[in-house]
Amino acid sequence: MGYITFTKTEPHLFSMLFMCDQSRDQRERMERQLQPIIELITRQLGMSADTATAFHMHMWIHVHGIASMIVTHYLDWDEQHIVDALSVEFHALSASIANQQGSGGMQ
Repeated sequence: MGYITFTKTEPHLFSMLFMCDQSRDQRERMERQLQPIIELITRQLGMSADTATAFHMHMWIHVHGIASMIVTHYLDWDEQHIVDALSVEFHALSASIANQQGSGGMQ
């Protein structure tokens, strides 16, 4: 929610920071900074690091998509609509991963 709120309050800064080409060094630094988040997801949701990484990436794509659509004025959602959309995505993704793990998919 903080990322999306930042989009609404600082649209030009958001665009400058998050809607530009990223270098390989920037992506590698982001991956290193992400490790504590992946570890938290692993502990909280009881999944492997690889599954937690995939889970985070799917959620990140959804969050960034909403944020990008807000900053470009494609969407004009209030906070409750955003919370509802993120909640639906979280629960759907959690169920999908649980289903895959139960059928021998993601670990």
